This record gives sequence, C-alpha cells and structure tokens, in this order.
Amino acid sequence: MPSPPRPRRRRLAPTPSYASVPGWGLIEPPREEDAATDPVAESTDALTRAMWLVAVVLAAASAVHVVRYVIAVINRSRPIPVWIDWLSSIAVLVFGLMALVGVVVATVSFGRWVREIRTRSFESAGFTDPRRRIVVLALSVIPLVNVIGAPWLLHEAAVVDRIGDGGRRFRVGIRLAAAWAIVNAVALLAFAYRIAAWTTDSLQTDADALALVAGSLAVSALFAWWAVPRVERLAGFAEDTDISEPRRLVAA
Repeated sequence: MPSPPRPRRRRLAPTPSYASVPGWGLIEPPREEDAATDPVAESTDALTRAMWLVAVVLAAASAVHVVRYVIAVINRSRPIPVWIDWLSSIAVLVFGLMALVGVVVATVSFGRWVREIRTRSFESAGFTDPRRRIVVLALSVIPLVNVIGAPWLLHEAAVVDRIGDGGRRFRVGIRLAAAWAIVNAVALLAFAYRIAAWTTDSLQTDADALALVAGSLAVSALFAWWAVPRVERLAGFAEDTDISEPRRLVAA
C-alpha cells in the first residue's frame, strides 16, 4: 500500500525587524544609590548631627562638673564619704572623655563641611579651590587656629559665590565667628585655671577650677545648639529669617 502523504509544513511568517531595539519592559530605573548625591548636603547633615550630639554630651559633662563642684564646696567644711568622692571623680573623667571624643568628631565633620562648601562655591564660579585640601583642613580643624582660619576660608567662598541675599549670610558668618571666638576664650581660661589648680593643694582653687570648667562646658554646649540652624543657613538648606519685616510709624 502506498504510504500516506506527508503533511505540508506551514510557511512561517517572515522574521520581524525593527528600526531600533524594542524596549518593552526592559527599562530599568536607576537605583537610589546610583543617583548623584550632593556632597554639601551630606556634609551638612553629618555636621549638624555631630553638633546635636556634642551639645548633649557637653551639657551632661557640665552637669557632672557642677555636682563635683558642690561636693568640693561641702568638703571644705565637713568630710565626705570616700565612695562619693571616687564616684564623682570617675563620672568627671568618663564624661570628660566623652566630651573630648564628641568635640573631635564634630571638629573633623566641620573641616569636611568647610571643604565641601568651598568646592561648591569655586566650582559654581568656574574655578577650582586655590588652596590645597590639607591647608583647608588644617585651618578649619586645628584648635585656636580655626578661630581665624575657618571664618577666613568661609569668607573666601562667600566672595567667590556672590549670593545675592543682601549680605545676610555674611552677617550670619560674622556672628558664628564671634561666638566661636568667645567659646575658645572661655575654654582657654578654664583650661589654664585647671592646670594651675593641679599645682596647688588649695580646695578653694580646685573648686573654682571646677566651676570654670563647668561654665566652659555649658557655654560650648549652648554654642553647639545655637549654631546648628545657622550652619544650615550658611549651607543654603534653611530659610533665612535674619531680617525682620520693616515697620512703619503711623501718627495717631
């Protein structure tokens, strides 16, 4: 018997062609971590968080020194238990170290913030920062040197930036610089008095040194709290409320 005829194969349609590669469902949105980030915003956020933290630590250290001062005053007229003396001494040491670490972290964050502010200002004007990074960090981080160095670095950035704000940011910078100079002067006085107290056995001198250190820590904590919104204003991330609305005198 003849074999049955084979079924005919259907003719396939021509392979489609496209002028461009189709992108049906192939578009992948960029990941958040791949998006460009603003280094000034990051450094400002890191600096303000460090300043809030150091304000709390300095306030706690000031309170501990006040307690130690009260104990020293009481000890002038009557003896105190040994355990209270040891406990208060350890508390002063621990909170003093915590304050020192907090100040170092905030100072390093400040140096990075100054560097990013200068980079943004010079790049927006079409230039590169003429000062080396190590010089910027040294002028903004080294104690006492940054009393003059940091305001001068920010002043150079403001001159290049030429922000049309009527000089409000310049006035904010002047106030920050003046307050920072006062904080350093008080801290230097307390440090010198504390060194002098270590060279004498006078309980009164020791108590006065504790009072000065407590006051210096309180002033530093207040400055850190006060400076946070002003740092954000200098960076351009806070509303400027420096100038109040003009008032008119109306005759009754």
